[in-house]
Amino acid sequence: MLWLPAKMKRKRLRKLAGLGLRFVLFLSIFFGLGAAAAPPKGALLVQVDRTTKPHRFEFVDWESQALASEIKRRWNPPHIPPEEVEQRALVQTYLDQEQRLTELERQLEQIYAICPDPAQAICPAPQRKEASTVEEEISSLRVIQAEIVPQVETILTRQVETVLHEEDITRAGRVFPPVAFRFTDPPTALIISPRDRIENRYFVGLQPGLKNSQRTRIENSLDQRGDVSSYVTDIGGLGSYPTMVISHGSLIYLTEVIAHEWAHNYFFTFPSNIAWGYQKYPRLTTINETAAELVGKEISRKVIARFYPEWIDRLPSLDSAGHPAPGQPSEFDLAMRRIRQQVDQLLADGKIEEAEAFMEFERLKLVEKGYNLRKLNQAYFAFHGSYALSPASIDPIGPQLRQLRAASPSLKAFLDRVGWLNSFQDYQGWLQEAGLQ
Repeated sequence: MLWLPAKMKRKRLRKLAGLGLRFVLFLSIFFGLGAAAAPPKGALLVQVDRTTKPHRFEFVDWESQALASEIKRRWNPPHIPPEEVEQRALVQTYLDQEQRLTELERQLEQIYAICPDPAQAICPAPQRKEASTVEEEISSLRVIQAEIVPQVETILTRQVETVLHEEDITRAGRVFPPVAFRFTDPPTALIISPRDRIENRYFVGLQPGLKNSQRTRIENSLDQRGDVSSYVTDIGGLGSYPTMVISHGSLIYLTEVIAHEWAHNYFFTFPSNIAWGYQKYPRLTTINETAAELVGKEISRKVIARFYPEWIDRLPSLDSAGHPAPGQPSEFDLAMRRIRQQVDQLLADGKIEEAEAFMEFERLKLVEKGYNLRKLNQAYFAFHGSYALSPASIDPIGPQLRQLRAASPSLKAFLDRVGWLNSFQDYQGWLQEAGLQ
């Protein structure tokens, strides 16, 4: 660490402490740590709490440790190579390691498919030896990778902040909230929707890495109520602070998720329902997630162009407005769009059982085609439907937000307009102003 005069150190420490206190306040509000009235004994949330208690993700513990670590890192950052070429090489080393880990874990899955428990003597010797070799390499590689993770996180943080500065997305000359993330396995998500309509009513964070048997047990316990549909799934990131980003071997994916989750943090700096009403207003949830996805893709592309030109050829094509073009729907995407449209119609007609039977029938057809779809229900669509840029989406919010971004004078103007949305009526007013409704 560079030597600083005591006065400068105190001034810098006061700034960091002030930043820390602001985020502690933010997190206290975000996680609802205040008092609340107890719900009736038979209420849904009581059953959710009882069912998920053994598997709940401890957000407060994670946040307190991660926030303290972030303040410490801002005060005393890890050593970063001074030259950009050396920084890029370090990031590429991390990506290569992550790709190798993915290959090894795939090999291990194949071994387990042949021999579920290689430790048992009944398992053929070649499989036992291969499993042991692969596990040892995975363990060794994770130890090696852990040594460079703080440096890689810091490099990518600074690069994303550099692009945000260049886009003038700052307050008082600084990016706020500061970009901060950790490579980690985010919580597993429990999504709960009413049975009679597709709506993301509740999100509950569970421990990462839950087994399929545990997921099914949780879902079945809640579905037996008869009034809700539940779905437990993995996620790629979470807009906590610092945000959580799952490890991945693609730089494009990583930078998209880093910027996407930062955008969620940015929306929380506005006193509006676009963030603070995330769970309460499903349409605003979709706008929030879709806008964050647009921002993630745009910032990612600029980070790649600015710092990793060798990755440019791997970026998706641009549309006529110079923004990332929508992807072409795959066979799976087209199937999901068709299914969603039919389910929406059945539910609108009050035919809940028919809709559920139809989804299960279609799920089995997709499984036969090689798509490993564990569950397909109202909660599945409620979760995935929040991402309206997906080629599988039938929600007009996706194309509309693309057009609104193209009509905005800058990315900051787009972000700020989204940040001030307090209702779906506000959003419709924006569409009218832009001549899109």
